[in-house]
Amino acid sequence: MGDTATSARTRNPLPHRVRRSADQARRTILAVAEKHLANDGPDAVRVQVIAREIGISDAAVHHHFGSRQGLLEALMRHAARSLRTETESVLADWNGKPSGLHRIADGIATIYADRGYARLALWLSQEGWESRGSGIFQPLVDAVHRTRLEQARHNGRVRPKREDAQFAVATLNLALAADPLMGSGFLRSVELPDDRDTRARFRRWLVRTLVSVLLPS
Repeated sequence: MGDTATSARTRNPLPHRVRRSADQARRTILAVAEKHLANDGPDAVRVQVIAREIGISDAAVHHHFGSRQGLLEALMRHAARSLRTETESVLADWNGKPSGLHRIADGIATIYADRGYARLALWLSQEGWESRGSGIFQPLVDAVHRTRLEQARHNGRVRPKREDAQFAVATLNLALAADPLMGSGFLRSVELPDDRDTRARFRRWLVRTLVSVLLPS
Protein backbone atom coordinates (compact mmCIF):
# COMPACT_ATOMS: atom_id res chain seq x y z
CA MET A 1 0.00 0.00 0.00
CA GLY A 2 2.79 2.41 0.97
CA ASP A 3 4.74 1.57 -2.18
CA THR A 4 1.64 2.30 -4.28
CA ALA A 5 1.15 5.72 -2.67
CA THR A 6 4.83 6.54 -3.12
CA SER A 7 4.66 5.51 -6.76
CA ALA A 8 1.58 7.75 -7.31
CA ARG A 9 3.33 10.74 -5.76
CA THR A 10 6.34 10.09 -7.99
CA ARG A 11 4.19 10.06 -11.10
CA ASN A 12 2.15 13.13 -10.02
CA PRO A 13 4.36 15.21 -7.76
CA LEU A 14 2.76 18.08 -5.89
CA PRO A 15 3.88 21.48 -7.21
CA HIS A 16 6.40 23.34 -5.11
CA ARG A 17 4.64 25.88 -2.91
CA VAL A 18 5.86 29.45 -3.22
CA ARG A 19 5.37 32.16 -0.62
CA ARG A 20 3.56 35.17 -2.09
CA SER A 21 2.14 38.40 -0.72
CA ALA A 22 -1.66 38.61 -0.60
CA ASP A 23 -1.70 40.88 -3.64
CA GLN A 24 0.66 38.62 -5.59
CA ALA A 25 -1.42 35.58 -4.69
CA ARG A 26 -4.64 37.23 -5.90
CA ARG A 27 -3.05 38.30 -9.18
CA THR A 28 -1.60 34.83 -9.76
CA ILE A 29 -4.90 33.10 -9.01
CA LEU A 30 -6.77 35.45 -11.37
CA ALA A 31 -4.20 34.94 -14.13
CA VAL A 32 -4.46 31.15 -13.94
CA ALA A 33 -8.26 31.29 -13.67
CA GLU A 34 -8.41 33.53 -16.74
CA LYS A 35 -6.24 31.09 -18.69
CA HIS A 36 -8.69 28.27 -17.97
CA LEU A 37 -11.63 30.55 -18.78
CA ALA A 38 -10.16 31.48 -22.16
CA ASN A 39 -9.28 27.89 -23.05
CA ASP A 40 -12.34 25.98 -21.85
CA GLY A 41 -15.00 28.37 -20.54
CA PRO A 42 -16.43 29.09 -17.07
CA ASP A 43 -16.92 25.42 -16.16
CA ALA A 44 -13.15 24.94 -16.35
CA VAL A 45 -12.50 27.53 -13.64
CA ARG A 46 -12.24 25.18 -10.65
CA VAL A 47 -10.69 26.00 -7.30
CA GLN A 48 -8.98 22.63 -6.93
CA VAL A 49 -7.42 22.78 -10.41
CA ILE A 50 -6.19 26.34 -9.98
CA ALA A 51 -4.82 25.72 -6.49
CA ARG A 52 -2.85 22.67 -7.61
CA GLU A 53 -1.46 24.43 -10.66
CA ILE A 54 -0.24 27.37 -8.56
CA GLY A 55 0.98 25.25 -5.67
CA ILE A 56 -1.38 26.46 -2.94
CA SER A 57 -4.19 24.86 -0.99
CA ASP A 58 -7.88 25.07 -1.90
CA ALA A 59 -8.36 26.93 1.37
CA ALA A 60 -5.93 29.62 0.21
CA VAL A 61 -8.05 30.33 -2.87
CA HIS A 62 -11.17 30.48 -0.70
CA HIS A 63 -9.34 32.82 1.68
CA HIS A 64 -8.78 35.34 -1.11
CA PHE A 65 -12.11 35.01 -2.95
CA GLY A 66 -14.55 33.38 -0.53
CA SER A 67 -15.83 30.74 -2.96
CA ARG A 68 -15.74 29.65 -6.59
CA GLN A 69 -18.57 32.09 -7.24
CA GLY A 70 -16.52 34.83 -5.63
CA LEU A 71 -13.58 33.96 -7.86
CA LEU A 72 -15.73 34.14 -11.00
CA GLU A 73 -17.16 37.49 -9.94
CA ALA A 74 -13.63 38.75 -9.24
CA LEU A 75 -12.69 37.72 -12.77
CA MET A 76 -15.50 39.88 -14.15
CA ARG A 77 -14.32 42.85 -12.12
CA HIS A 78 -10.80 42.18 -13.37
CA ALA A 79 -12.09 42.28 -16.96
CA ALA A 80 -13.97 45.52 -16.28
CA ARG A 81 -10.79 47.14 -14.97
CA SER A 82 -8.91 45.94 -18.04
CA LEU A 83 -11.56 47.38 -20.35
CA ARG A 84 -11.53 50.75 -18.62
CA THR A 85 -7.72 50.92 -18.47
CA GLU A 86 -7.30 50.02 -22.15
CA THR A 87 -10.02 52.48 -23.19
CA GLU A 88 -8.48 55.31 -21.19
CA SER A 89 -5.05 54.51 -22.66
CA VAL A 90 -6.37 54.94 -26.20
CA LEU A 91 -8.33 58.08 -25.30
CA ALA A 92 -5.31 59.71 -23.68
CA ASP A 93 -4.09 60.85 -27.09
CA TRP A 94 -7.27 60.43 -29.14
CA ASN A 95 -7.69 63.12 -31.76
CA GLY A 96 -11.28 62.34 -32.65
CA LYS A 97 -10.33 60.13 -35.60
CA PRO A 98 -12.04 56.75 -36.17
CA SER A 99 -8.73 54.89 -35.79
CA GLY A 100 -8.89 55.28 -32.01
CA LEU A 101 -12.41 53.86 -31.92
CA HIS A 102 -11.30 50.90 -34.03
CA ARG A 103 -8.53 50.18 -31.50
CA ILE A 104 -11.04 50.32 -28.65
CA ALA A 105 -13.46 48.01 -30.48
CA ASP A 106 -10.67 45.51 -31.12
CA GLY A 107 -9.67 45.63 -27.45
CA ILE A 108 -13.26 45.00 -26.31
CA ALA A 109 -13.59 42.10 -28.76
CA THR A 110 -10.38 40.53 -27.46
CA ILE A 111 -11.64 40.56 -23.89
CA TYR A 112 -15.08 39.23 -24.74
CA ALA A 113 -14.05 36.61 -27.29
CA ASP A 114 -10.40 35.60 -26.90
CA ARG A 115 -10.27 35.92 -23.12
CA GLY A 116 -13.68 34.29 -22.63
CA TYR A 117 -15.51 37.01 -20.74
CA ALA A 118 -18.63 37.03 -22.89
CA ARG A 119 -19.28 33.42 -21.84
CA LEU A 120 -18.52 34.23 -18.22
CA ALA A 121 -20.91 37.21 -18.24
CA LEU A 122 -23.68 35.01 -19.61
CA TRP A 123 -22.91 32.23 -17.11
CA LEU A 124 -23.00 34.63 -14.16
CA SER A 125 -26.20 36.30 -15.34
CA GLN A 126 -27.89 32.89 -15.51
CA GLU A 127 -26.81 32.38 -11.89
CA GLY A 128 -28.62 35.60 -10.96
CA TRP A 129 -25.52 37.76 -10.53
CA GLU A 130 -25.73 41.45 -11.35
CA SER A 131 -22.75 43.75 -11.54
CA ARG A 132 -22.78 46.54 -8.97
CA GLY A 133 -20.35 48.60 -10.99
CA SER A 134 -21.17 51.00 -13.77
CA GLY A 135 -19.54 53.53 -16.01
CA ILE A 136 -16.83 51.32 -17.48
CA PHE A 137 -17.19 53.13 -20.79
CA GLN A 138 -17.96 56.51 -19.29
CA PRO A 139 -14.60 57.92 -20.49
CA LEU A 140 -15.44 56.84 -24.05
CA VAL A 141 -18.89 58.41 -23.88
CA ASP A 142 -17.38 61.63 -22.53
CA ALA A 143 -14.72 61.73 -25.26
CA VAL A 144 -17.20 61.10 -28.07
CA HIS A 145 -19.67 63.66 -26.72
CA ARG A 146 -16.92 66.24 -26.25
CA THR A 147 -15.81 65.74 -29.84
CA ARG A 148 -19.39 66.11 -31.05
CA LEU A 149 -19.80 69.35 -29.08
CA GLU A 150 -16.64 70.80 -30.60
CA GLN A 151 -17.71 69.73 -34.08
CA ALA A 152 -21.19 71.23 -33.61
CA ARG A 153 -19.77 74.56 -32.43
CA HIS A 154 -17.32 74.67 -35.33
CA ASN A 155 -20.01 73.93 -37.93
CA GLY A 156 -22.79 75.98 -36.33
CA ARG A 157 -24.96 72.95 -35.67
CA VAL A 158 -27.47 72.30 -32.91
CA ARG A 159 -25.92 71.13 -29.64
CA PRO A 160 -25.93 67.29 -29.73
CA LYS A 161 -27.48 65.16 -27.02
CA ARG A 162 -25.13 63.23 -24.74
CA GLU A 163 -27.60 60.36 -24.84
CA ASP A 164 -26.72 59.76 -28.49
CA ALA A 165 -23.14 58.99 -27.50
CA GLN A 166 -24.38 56.75 -24.68
CA PHE A 167 -26.64 54.80 -27.03
CA ALA A 168 -23.85 54.41 -29.60
CA VAL A 169 -21.31 53.10 -27.08
CA ALA A 170 -23.94 50.76 -25.59
CA THR A 171 -24.69 49.45 -29.10
CA LEU A 172 -21.00 48.78 -29.74
CA ASN A 173 -20.59 47.01 -26.40
CA LEU A 174 -23.73 44.94 -26.89
CA ALA A 175 -22.74 43.82 -30.39
CA LEU A 176 -19.22 42.83 -29.36
CA ALA A 177 -20.44 40.95 -26.28
CA ALA A 178 -23.03 39.01 -28.29
CA ASP A 179 -20.64 38.07 -31.10
CA PRO A 180 -18.76 35.25 -29.27
CA LEU A 181 -22.07 33.83 -28.02
CA MET A 182 -24.33 33.99 -31.08
CA GLY A 183 -22.28 35.56 -33.85
CA SER A 184 -21.89 32.33 -35.80
CA GLY A 185 -25.63 31.97 -36.31
CA PHE A 186 -26.09 35.67 -37.09
CA LEU A 187 -23.39 35.60 -39.77
CA ARG A 188 -24.73 32.44 -41.36
CA SER A 189 -28.25 33.88 -41.33
CA VAL A 190 -27.13 36.47 -43.89
CA GLU A 191 -24.84 34.04 -45.74
CA LEU A 192 -21.58 35.46 -44.40
CA PRO A 193 -18.64 33.18 -43.56
CA ASP A 194 -18.04 32.52 -39.89
CA ASP A 195 -14.37 33.38 -39.48
CA ARG A 196 -12.13 35.90 -37.70
CA ASP A 197 -11.63 38.02 -40.80
CA THR A 198 -15.37 38.49 -41.31
CA ARG A 199 -15.80 39.39 -37.65
CA ALA A 200 -12.98 41.93 -37.91
CA ARG A 201 -14.61 43.48 -40.98
CA PHE A 202 -17.92 43.60 -39.12
CA ARG A 203 -16.27 45.52 -36.24
CA ARG A 204 -14.77 48.01 -38.68
CA TRP A 205 -18.11 48.42 -40.42
CA LEU A 206 -19.91 48.90 -37.11
CA VAL A 207 -17.47 51.58 -35.95
CA ARG A 208 -17.67 53.38 -39.31
CA THR A 209 -21.46 53.30 -39.13
CA LEU A 210 -21.55 54.73 -35.61
CA VAL A 211 -19.02 57.40 -36.56
CA SER A 212 -21.07 58.40 -39.61
CA VAL A 213 -24.08 58.94 -37.34
CA LEU A 214 -22.29 60.63 -34.44
CA LEU A 215 -19.55 62.55 -36.22
CA PRO A 216 -20.78 63.41 -39.71
CA SER A 217 -18.23 65.28 -41.80
